[in-house]
Amino acid sequence: MSRSLLAFAASFTLLVTSCVSKDSERTDRKYSEVEEKQIIKVKKEVEIGRNMAGRLLRYWGTVDAPKVTRYINQLGAYVAQNSEYRDRKFMFEILDTPVINAFAAPGGYILITRGTLENAANEAELAAVIAHEIAHIGKEHMLSTLVKIDQDERNKENTKSKLPKSVEVRKRPDPKVSAIGSQLAKYISGSVAGLNVLKAATAGMGIILEKGLDAQLEFDADRVGNEILVNAGYYPYALVDFLCRIEIKRGGKKEDCFTGKTMDAKQKKSILDKTHPSVPMRIAAAMKDLEALGAKDITGAQGKKRFKKKTKDMFMKTLSRKD
Repeated sequence: MSRSLLAFAASFTLLVTSCVSKDSERTDRKYSEVEEKQIIKVKKEVEIGRNMAGRLLRYWGTVDAPKVTRYINQLGAYVAQNSEYRDRKFMFEILDTPVINAFAAPGGYILITRGTLENAANEAELAAVIAHEIAHIGKEHMLSTLVKIDQDERNKENTKSKLPKSVEVRKRPDPKVSAIGSQLAKYISGSVAGLNVLKAATAGMGIILEKGLDAQLEFDADRVGNEILVNAGYYPYALVDFLCRIEIKRGGKKEDCFTGKTMDAKQKKSILDKTHPSVPMRIAAAMKDLEALGAKDITGAQGKKRFKKKTKDMFMKTLSRKD
């Protein structure tokens, strides 16, 4: 395991305990059923997210630019503080790939690609990407999707393994459930805590790299992300500008960004295209959301000079490098 991966994992060891009050260190501390459910849920969420983040880090590696990584973590913390998820813990790392994308794993892990940083024009655009990923985690989009997949699979298995009535009547009675088993069943059955970490992480990787989340969840993350962006004092149309630049880079024109058109399967070549609605669709939805926010009357900061200064380290190291 790389040093970067070890550091990334180690820095999250306090995440679970941070979700519990200071009284948790007392051995006589009694938790309510609701508290215990939440503790188990948070632990499992972090385990799944750490597994997913670890796979991405091993696959692409990280950019050796500590100052840039620190800047993104500071920016991410600021953006999160301007959201309704300020009590959550988030950590950010830069994946060493020219692919333009960012990934949000359960538990607060957000991985941003070098390609995203190289194609952002200012801090507001980077903040917009971060806000989108924070919204995914805060809204538990991936987590709820994994639970649904698990429940669907369990339902299929139950249907397949159903015994004929002639066999069921001769079936031996189930052994008496222990008190501990009964207690665990209340927390594990049909919940996040019941997910198998490796199985859920594998399914999660398939979602973020191939299948994608439901389109409506992506629109939701854009909407919430833009609200966070405005609350943080940034230029409201930063995400729109960033997405449009991607569309132009692939050969489109600026006017193509605002058509609201979908993309057919043959056009979906990048991971971003495969896992998200088309750029024109996202921009069309975002423009409506921004209008509702009164964005046209908001100036907002772009932070171009600061962004260039803070990311200079990374750009100098990768400028002449071939991918």
